[in-house]
Amino acid sequence: MLIGLSAGALAVGADYLAHALFAVPLLPEQAGYVLLKGMPLSTFESLLKALGVLARPLLLVGATLVIIAAYGVTAWLIARLQPGIWVPILSALVLVAGTIVAIVALSPGDSVAGVAVEVIVLAAMVPIVDLITRRLSAPALVNEDRRILLRNVFYGAVGIAVLGIGYATVRRFATALAITEGNRAGSELTDVNDFYVVSKNIGGDPVVNASNWRLNLPTRSITYDELLKLPAETMELTLECISNEVGGTLISNGVWKGPRVSDILALTTVPSEAIWLLMESADGYTESFPLRELTPAHLLATHLNGAPLTSPHGFPARFIFPGHYGMKQPKWVTRIRFSASDQPGYWENNGWDERAIVKTMSRIDQPVDGAALAAGSAQFAGIAFAGARRISSVELSWDGGRSWHPGELQAEFSPYAWRFWRLSTNLGAGHYRVSVRARDGEGTLQSSRPAPTLPNGADGYHTISLDLA
Repeated sequence: MLIGLSAGALAVGADYLAHALFAVPLLPEQAGYVLLKGMPLSTFESLLKALGVLARPLLLVGATLVIIAAYGVTAWLIARLQPGIWVPILSALVLVAGTIVAIVALSPGDSVAGVAVEVIVLAAMVPIVDLITRRLSAPALVNEDRRILLRNVFYGAVGIAVLGIGYATVRRFATALAITEGNRAGSELTDVNDFYVVSKNIGGDPVVNASNWRLNLPTRSITYDELLKLPAETMELTLECISNEVGGTLISNGVWKGPRVSDILALTTVPSEAIWLLMESADGYTESFPLRELTPAHLLATHLNGAPLTSPHGFPARFIFPGHYGMKQPKWVTRIRFSASDQPGYWENNGWDERAIVKTMSRIDQPVDGAALAAGSAQFAGIAFAGARRISSVELSWDGGRSWHPGELQAEFSPYAWRFWRLSTNLGAGHYRVSVRARDGEGTLQSSRPAPTLPNGADGYHTISLDLA
């Protein structure tokens, strides 16, 4: 069991190192993906709500510990049944299991060579550790000085592997806690440091080098410098995650700049039978979009709020598609292809809606939920957003929906940006439940019926409680 645990720690530690240095696939991340793929959507949603920003780091560390423990337990079981040949049997099992998991979790960004290196490292560590421990326990074959050196090197390697895994885990927890959530809308534009971030990468997001980056098209590739030289458009657009709960903060507003997608496509040959635009990213993320729906407002953004994109927001380039949730707007884009048939993207393959059209939402930002205020003048303020459909009105109710009072809409920032609203009124002493609702530019009222984020975005009125005395 000790040999198995040591082999597991060294194998996973080497996998983490190869993943960080050479983008080799990471087994704990692949195992977590396989688990999520087989998990009922309702269970996934419950866990996401309960664990919040820690869900993915916890999944990664849990998968890591289970894999290392599996090495030890499996080694012990096989050694009891087949003591003479347990090492090759365990190595073969690791090779087969690692290959199966890698194939199930394979993404377009994974290379066959990378997967091969991954499974070979995972399997080869078993006979290597067994050989070292045999030499340590064979005094006739190794002199004492060499045995001490070998022992110290072995213990040091295991210790470094454990520390490396621990460091990577702590870093991911810190990252998740620091940058995932957005903030309440205090101004028209969200500061880049406060912009919400959501990622599929429980093993860490890619860091792309601009000098090596290429946007690969069917007939050519474009460097970062060439991309920056193309004519660029500027557009203010609010980005919202499809996982944003009613009243949630996974929504931010910014000014995006970059060439039009149509200008990018003009640089290559689009097949006459092509119906779908297929996108791939540096982290293996995939998405699809109907070519017939592309407009001049669809951008391949290189800048946010006047500065180049930061790594968490997709440097060097990400798609911006007005009217759709963030899942349809890939970051770290590396490839564009075309197809006559749809190839659903990463989140669609995990049960989320293919279209991902932004639903009408509204939120109360002031006062905060649970506030205790003085009776008399009450000031309410917040945001409303309906994607590309715009906002035509906002209303509040503090009597259980029996009556609704129109809020004052501030001037529109952009056809694709959130809209601020405010309402001033007088309220007597008492306990109030205040709800908000919005109507989009087509005259359709947002749905009052509560619905979860899965599969196509949350529904329902944001409601806060107030006590006035």
